[in-house]
Amino acid sequence: MKGPIIIFGADGYIGWPLSIHLGVKYDIPIIMADNFSTRTLVKSVKSDSLTPIKSMSERIAAYKETFGKDNLIFEPVDARDPEQVDQLISKYKPEAVVHLAQQRSAPFSMIDQEHVLYTEINNVISNINIMFSLIRHSPGAHLLKMGSMGEYGTPNIEITEGNIEIEHKGRKTNVIFPRFGQSFYHLTKIFDTYNLLLTNKLHGIKATDVMQGVVYGTKVDEIVNESLETRFDFDSNWGTVINKYVVQAVILNELLIYGKGKQTRGFLSLYDSINALTLLLENPPKEGEYRVVNQLDEIYNTLELADKVLEIANEFGIKPKVKRIDNPRVEAEEHFYSVEHKILPSLGFSRKKDIKDVIREIFETVIQYKNRVKDLKELIYPTVKWRDSTSIRSNLFPMPEEYMKVLSKNEIMKYFGPIIEERIGEN
Repeated sequence: MKGPIIIFGADGYIGWPLSIHLGVKYDIPIIMADNFSTRTLVKSVKSDSLTPIKSMSERIAAYKETFGKDNLIFEPVDARDPEQVDQLISKYKPEAVVHLAQQRSAPFSMIDQEHVLYTEINNVISNINIMFSLIRHSPGAHLLKMGSMGEYGTPNIEITEGNIEIEHKGRKTNVIFPRFGQSFYHLTKIFDTYNLLLTNKLHGIKATDVMQGVVYGTKVDEIVNESLETRFDFDSNWGTVINKYVVQAVILNELLIYGKGKQTRGFLSLYDSINALTLLLENPPKEGEYRVVNQLDEIYNTLELADKVLEIANEFGIKPKVKRIDNPRVEAEEHFYSVEHKILPSLGFSRKKDIKDVIREIFETVIQYKNRVKDLKELIYPTVKWRDSTSIRSNLFPMPEEYMKVLSKNEIMKYFGPIIEERIGEN
């Protein structure tokens, strides 16, 4: 790769390890953009990262000291701001852009109306800003956008990788595989998919739309000391299921099974997520092509995952009990689930580590830092019930006001006032 590569959301769970992985692998500038909103939003639900994550300046210094390289460049950018995004892309004219700068939690998006508004505005606006700035300043660049397997829901047919052919009244056509998000977060990913698809048809933007499964784990090869740790969220709003199970085993000595425990999804480790994204950057689509990639490794239901965590827990002398609780989500608890995923294997993707080996690593991390969780253990239990979240503003977890400013009249006029005035003048 010739670079540079811009990573929006570079401070995040996936963004930081991807940044250092690409930085070590290539002698090209890796431009890291972030506004640190995840740190603030996690604190807004009274939680924190289980791993102690450093400031960005400390992270970059640790990277330079560890690997002897100086190719990570940080730019403080709010992806909701079209001017900031435009200036960044105009400045670097990247070979590729990885878009991870989105509110990534389904439960967080279901807290109240304000959290819905923030999630939908933040996610949709940031994607639109990046697309249009690329069209203007780097039209041949590859946009690698992080979507979600959750866009598909749980259909009663195999999920295709790309379009599906349908027949109705003797006529056939190819259409994008039907989407049905089960949270407001997942709906934003669907909006992004359709916005990107239309932008591809109108302007020929070269794009890979990654439908990623649930990611678990604490390490990649480049995380070799504490100063390079990525964040690890454990609470019921921000944690992912395998990571949460290990924390539950260590801190609560029980595993919390939602409902029947037969909810089935695709999973991949953090190692494999980073390796897959790297493969896709190294093998971009053709000029003007829109490509859908289903990014997952294995498929499990939550009871099967619990069994694996219980097995590894016993190796550490921990014997948690299984505890069934009411499912706070609104989802099918028993369903068919099959996914086509051919593109990544065709590019040479293979699993880095067995799931049990990764679960062992998670246990080692959680045991090492368990004292950071002991005063927050109540947050491990579900705090948001999706059918109950009908208030404008939650008393339990109010949305930080600084992230609602985009809704204000002043902010709207800042971005769009000149356009509005120009239109009024034309009339």
